Amino acid sequence: MKQIPLACYSILLLAPFAQAEMAAVDGLHDDFAHAYLPVSGARLNDSVPSDRPIHADLSAFADEAWILPVSSSRLSPGQITPRPLQMPGLQPFFLVGDDSQSLAWLHQHAATLGEMGAAGLAVEVADTEALSRIRAAVPGITILPVNGNDIATHLQIEHYPVLVTATSLEQ
Repeated sequence: MKQIPLACYSILLLAPFAQAEMAAVDGLHDDFAHAYLPVSGARLNDSVPSDRPIHADLSAFADEAWILPVSSSRLSPGQITPRPLQMPGLQPFFLVGDDSQSLAWLHQHAATLGEMGAAGLAVEVADTEALSRIRAAVPGITILPVNGNDIATHLQIEHYPVLVTATSLEQ
């Protein structure tokens, strides 16, 4: 076993206590402050607890044509071997493409995906019509077009459709 020097242990133990301190800018001339410290007028809402999940409003991105086509070179349609996962707190999500196997899988599992609140990632989509077909298979479920290569690498998968939960990876 490799020995870690005492300095490394000290850094690991003290790291949570190291915090940058905010410095107040008092007594500066207004011209100086305006020139070097831009003021946006926006205020932070400090009353929101930091442990509360933040949900993005995806309705602002109504036109997704700019991101299409999406292609994930490390993923293809096919069968996967189900296996357990240990990812506490992970919200369920699924990966699909615009192929016939994915569309059939979506139709078959639509109710279950909706009940569990799963979100979808379309990892292989040619155009807006293909994305519309995917979304039509599971109405009411958010499906976003994304490149799935990083997810494939981290989860060690090669195929989709696949459902990923905190406790399992299955098809």
